[in-house]
Amino acid sequence: MAHAIESRANSPANDLRDELEKAERRIVTLDGANVEDFLLLLDGIEQTFEKLAQNQADLRPEEARWESLLSRLSSKPGPLVAAAKQAGGLAALRAKHPPAESFWWHLDVELATRRAKSVRRALITIIVTVLVVVGGLRAVNYFFPPDPRAVAMVNTNAEIEQLIFNGEWEAALEVVMRAEQEWPNEPELVVWEAVLSEQLGDERRAQRALERAQQLVADNPVGLWVLVGNNRLNVGNLNGAEAAANQALAIAPEEPQAIFLLGSVAEARGDNATAIERFNQVFELAEADNPQLAVIARVRMGNLLQRMEPFTETTTITATDVITPN
Repeated sequence: MAHAIESRANSPANDLRDELEKAERRIVTLDGANVEDFLLLLDGIEQTFEKLAQNQADLRPEEARWESLLSRLSSKPGPLVAAAKQAGGLAALRAKHPPAESFWWHLDVELATRRAKSVRRALITIIVTVLVVVGGLRAVNYFFPPDPRAVAMVNTNAEIEQLIFNGEWEAALEVVMRAEQEWPNEPELVVWEAVLSEQLGDERRAQRALERAQQLVADNPVGLWVLVGNNRLNVGNLNGAEAAANQALAIAPEEPQAIFLLGSVAEARGDNATAIERFNQVFELAEADNPQLAVIARVRMGNLLQRMEPFTETTTITATDVITPN
C-alpha cells in the first residue's frame, strides 16, 4: 500500500499537474525576479508532455490546462515582456538559455510586430479618413455649394451675439442693418432689428420691424414668437421673452419650444423649481416628435436638480416630486 502511494506521488503525471498549477499561479504575478524561472518552467512542462506522450498516457485534462496557459501568453504577451525587461530583456535571457526555441522566449519580437502592424493600421485609417473627408467636402462644395444666405446668417449671428455679450446694442444694430441691405426680407434679421431697437428704447422702430417680420412669416406665427422670445432672452429682456413665449402658446398651447423658452426664462430668474417643471413638460411633449429638444430639456432639468439647495435630513423629496406638473 505504501509503495502504491509513493509511486503515485512520484509519477510523472502528478509532477506535470504540479508544474501546471505552479505555472498558472506564476503567470499572474510575473516580475523581474521570477520571469526567468517561469520561462524555464514552461520548457520543463513542454518536455514532460513529450515524455508522457510516448507512454500514450491520457493527458486530456492536462492538455486543456496547457493550451489555456499558452493561449493566455499568446493573446497577452505584454506582462511577460515587461517582466523580462526588468531582468535584462528576453534577448539576454535567450542567450543565457539556448536554444530557447519555444515561442514564449520570443514574445518580445511578436509584441513588437503586433504593435508595428497596429500603428500601420492606425496610420492607414487616419490617412484614408482624411482623404475621404477632404475629398468629400470638396465634392459636396462642388456639386452642392453652400447657400450663401445661410452662410451670411451664421456669420452675422455670430457677430451680433459677440456684440450683445459686450452690451454694444448700437453696434449690433448696425451689423443687422448692413446685413439687411443685402438680405432685406430675411426674418431673422428683421427680428433682430426689433429686439435691438427695444433695447435702445426705440419702441416705434421695434414695432414696425415686428409687424414686418409677422408679414414675412405669416404662415408660421408660432415660430416667429419663439424666435422673438429667444432673441429677447439673449439680450437679457426676460419679461419680453416671457411675453413672446405666451404669445406662441396662445396660438399653440402645447408647443414644446415655447414651453422650453419659459423654462429658460425661469432658470435665468433663479426660479429653479418652475424651470424644472417646464423642462419636464418639454421632455414629455417633444420626446416622440422632436427627440433632440427632448434630450436638451432633460439635460437642463438634470443640471438644475443637481444645483438645487440641499434639504434637511427630515425632509424627503424625489426628482418626481419636483418635476410633476400641478
